[in-house]
Amino acid sequence: MVDKGIWSDTDDYRLVDALFSLDACSMEEVDWDNLLEHRDGELCRKRWNQMVRYIGEHGRKSFTEQVEILAKRYCPDLLEAREAFDSQPVICGRSCEKILP
Repeated sequence: MVDKGIWSDTDDYRLVDALFSLDACSMEEVDWDNLLEHRDGELCRKRWNQMVRYIGEHGRKSFTEQVEILAKRYCPDLLEAREAFDSQPVICGRSCEKILP
């Protein structure tokens, strides 16, 4: 997916987790180029802006508050479970579904 430039749900979790860990006060304080090792900094920043647009009124809040809101929504504790789910083999029949553990 990375080679094709596709952004996955797991990347959203990683992005929010990385930003939450930084404890930055503004977008300018974030070193976007080194935020996620497998993603370009410009792509990370664009994805962040997309995520913020979809948090409603919270989009007008400070950067720190936006990170906290999205951290609650994406709950970094779920990253490991999401990665495990994403790594499950896909079975294609009438419709493609992942095998649930």
